[in-house]
Amino acid sequence: MGQPMLFEDRKGYRIAKEMAVEALAAVDPEMAASERGVDYDLERSLFTIPFLGTYLFVAFPSGEVAMAGRERVGALAILAPHYLVYHGEPLRKEGWLAYRDMPGARQFESAFEDMAERRIAEALTANPSSLIRSAAKLGGVISDIGDASSVLPAFPRMPVMAVLWGECEGVGCSARLLFKPSAPFYLHSEDLAVLGAVIANWLISKASASRDDG
Repeated sequence: MGQPMLFEDRKGYRIAKEMAVEALAAVDPEMAASERGVDYDLERSLFTIPFLGTYLFVAFPSGEVAMAGRERVGALAILAPHYLVYHGEPLRKEGWLAYRDMPGARQFESAFEDMAERRIAEALTANPSSLIRSAAKLGGVISDIGDASSVLPAFPRMPVMAVLWGECEGVGCSARLLFKPSAPFYLHSEDLAVLGAVIANWLISKASASRDDG
């Protein structure tokens, strides 16, 4: 498939969705499901994709995306089909990598920081443990990096680690979203930037809900 597009306006979103649907319609759905670690119901022509503690449902070949418990799916209407069809080049590295290490990410790095990492830091740094609590509601597992961190089950073969550092000796708070070296195989760097924004939205939403409940 061609290079995805950032979803900065309605026209760009529409074109990106059309491209995603066209690419999805051309795949063998059972093969795609096996490769991406998702379920495919042959009778219903439906993919079921685990995502951050819930499920996305992608119809084949129409590419229509629905989510358990939500009426609107936003950018996931494009990210989910892209996850099923995109084939990039994995990195020959180990461990967890920053977004800037992803192929072609430099031109989107500033947007990624603004849409994802800075928002997480600003919303959650007053109480780092809030990251752990919010991530747990999304299926996250505690890690041992930074002042607080959790590995989030984004797409099945694409975990994302959220890390938070509080203020220290005059250095302001910061957050990072880290990816495995295999991430560029499953999503283009533009899509990874949008995925970061989605993760930030969900973490912040869960933190807000916790404060309201408290």
